[in-house]
Amino acid sequence: MRVKALEGLSLYYNYGITTLEEGEEVKGGLALHLLETGANVEPLDANAKAFGQEPAAVDAELDIEATAADILAWVGEDSERAAEALAAELAKDKPRSTLVKQLEKLAGDDGE
Repeated sequence: MRVKALEGLSLYYNYGITTLEEGEEVKGGLALHLLETGANVEPLDANAKAFGQEPAAVDAELDIEATAADILAWVGEDSERAAEALAAELAKDKPRSTLVKQLEKLAGDDGE
């Protein structure tokens, strides 16, 4: 998860004062904290953009050329979407093996 500060920010995070300059990008737990607290930030990836939205509000169409993280965000916990993404990824000339493994798990292979 990544966000960009739209103004200078000073906040208490992880047992200390954190200062961000306007335009500074942050990721991970700090990005989540900024979204949770309603800070003036711009979401930079699918996970951040989907934060606080109902699952149906996430993009309705699969972009198989997107990053693996964005594809997994699109899939969420939906086994049907995982199966759709898996089929599309496997149809590519060079499927991403790590993404394929993650999608297989999410699609609900009963072999495990």
